[in-house]
Amino acid sequence: MRPGTWNRRHRPAVAIAWALLLSIALGGLWACRPARPPSVPAPTAAPTPVPTARPTVGADFPTLDPTADTPCELERFAPATEEPTAVPQDEAPTATLPPALSPTAPVASPMPTAFPEITLVRGPYLQSVTTDSVIIVWETEQPGQGKVIYGETPDDGEEATDPAVGTRHAVTLTGLASYTRYHYRVAGGGEGATFRTAAGPDRTRFAFAVLGDTRTGHQFHRAVVEGIIARSPDFVLHTGDLVDRGTVKAEWETFFEIERELMARAPLFPALGNHEQADIAEHYFDYFHLPGNERWYAFDYGHARFVCLQVDGIAEFRPGSEQHAWLERALAANPRPWVFVYFHVPPYSSVQDDLEDDVRQALTPLFEHHHPSRGAIPMARYGVDVVFNGHKHSYERNEVNGVTYVVTAGGGAPLYAMQEREPTQAVTTWGTITSCWWRSMANISARRRFPARARCWMHSSALSTERTVAALT
Repeated sequence: MRPGTWNRRHRPAVAIAWALLLSIALGGLWACRPARPPSVPAPTAAPTPVPTARPTVGADFPTLDPTADTPCELERFAPATEEPTAVPQDEAPTATLPPALSPTAPVASPMPTAFPEITLVRGPYLQSVTTDSVIIVWETEQPGQGKVIYGETPDDGEEATDPAVGTRHAVTLTGLASYTRYHYRVAGGGEGATFRTAAGPDRTRFAFAVLGDTRTGHQFHRAVVEGIIARSPDFVLHTGDLVDRGTVKAEWETFFEIERELMARAPLFPALGNHEQADIAEHYFDYFHLPGNERWYAFDYGHARFVCLQVDGIAEFRPGSEQHAWLERALAANPRPWVFVYFHVPPYSSVQDDLEDDVRQALTPLFEHHHPSRGAIPMARYGVDVVFNGHKHSYERNEVNGVTYVVTAGGGAPLYAMQEREPTQAVTTWGTITSCWWRSMANISARRRFPARARCWMHSSALSTERTVAALT
């Protein structure tokens, strides 16, 4: 065929073909326009493979060439049920997280390894020591949980906690060894101290101090406490009238401030005095954690039993009362060879009053009835050896029917002048006694020196045959 002839015959057909091809090309370019605006870069996720079964395209969309760009095809025509578009790493995946793990929900964090620092208002101090336990008490400025770290060496890290959130804490340490020195500290409360657990019945030597009527003379009270600390007693007895007004919290704050170092090292076993006002004031029972009903109680230490009574002019102690019946049972059931009783108002002193007469009539028959010197009386081995009292602000000692009575009430209150001497008094020394000792029976005076020749106590096969009252300033 000649070229000229082909051109003339086929020119219309060629034009139509080119027009069709041009329209197809333009339609494909329109179909492949990107869905995102040109200013937003396409996602960097790897292309998803093309499915083998292509979706059916509606009549209003042109058919794409199989060789067309696959991402363009999937972006434009992939159904909503296909695989989701990859999420960029900088977008928060909140839509795929369960509610409990949502970034906006609170997530519990582990307990910190370091206990937060606390401000101590009171304590720590020791209460109710036994052969295998002790109570650690303290009060903080801000409420929180409490923790005690303790052990036989400063590096030991045994812990006991008070999970209750509050400002007052009392934590009992248990499983301790008898008559053993322990280190302890309140977590977050600074430096700690040491204490010794109670001695068992096989131990015949230990030391304790006795003081009373600390009340208002704070400078004398402080001097007395410093003297006791210097002698490191295992525990301390207080014969009552710790403060002047038991209803006034500020006075208790002063008491604990003065006694702080001593009570951190040696547990205090107090008796109620008339100035504690136990019938209307609860401060005493808030601050102390004592055995029994906390008004009258007993505890054993070494080969001795200690009995505390409430003889303060408030509680009933005469025959027929609950306290009198309890006392008789406590004395009769005592298995220890030594018995010490302590309470506030004495049965014997140089300054008599009506309450003292009642005490003498109600209680001394029990002390004497059970005394070893009355060998013909059943249960004689449960006798009372020494009775400690306060109330009369002086130091006096009497021995009546085999029982030794000691008034130790010079811990800070104004001193009383000696009056008429009791016929039963063996030795009476005017002044102040700050502590009596089981081991050496030393009286420490903050204000004056007593005759060192004064003698007291009875013999004991287990201890020394004589204990001297020595006055130290």
